[in-house]
Amino acid sequence: MTIDDLKRDLSDRLGRRVEAVLTRDGGAAQEMTDLYQPSPAGFAGRLICRDGTRLAWELWLEDEDNWNFQSSLLTD
Repeated sequence: MTIDDLKRDLSDRLGRRVEAVLTRDGGAAQEMTDLYQPSPAGFAGRLICRDGTRLAWELWLEDEDNWNFQSSLLTD
């Protein structure tokens, strides 16, 4: 999976277009490894939607077939 693939996946999950995927500290994510988190095993960071909304997000593997997703509005 590439960052562009992740943008499309997160856009589908959110129901709004994701413009930028950032690391947890707000830097630009260049590769999926920039977003990896070991526990729970998955990915996390920040994102900016086309409408200007900024969210924190997490995507983690629940079992071998199912990914869980969670996001929350950032107010910074």
